[in-house]
Amino acid sequence: MTETAAQLLPDLINAALECIDERVETVTRNEHGFYTEEDAESIQRERQIIERQIEQLGRLLQAAQAIASMRAPSVEQILRRRGFGFEADRIANLVRIVDALDKERQP
Repeated sequence: MTETAAQLLPDLINAALECIDERVETVTRNEHGFYTEEDAESIQRERQIIERQIEQLGRLLQAAQAIASMRAPSVEQILRRRGFGFEADRIANLVRIVDALDKERQP
């Protein structure tokens, strides 16, 4: 099964947020005294960067989905718009014939 980016994105986002949350908790808790206040501030900035990147990724995905859903006009539609109805009808009939032949050939 092939998954699309839209299907994978929520899992990827959750994994990234869980990872950064664990890091924030580790640095904030500072059980062993390894981290400084500067480290805590740095990890918070990193989380904010990741959140902004997630938002940007979401917007990019929406734009990509919008572009993918766009359809170029068919030759038939272009001919009709330009006043070539007869020719457009002939092309539409040819398309129907080819589609029917394709269906016959499918197992």
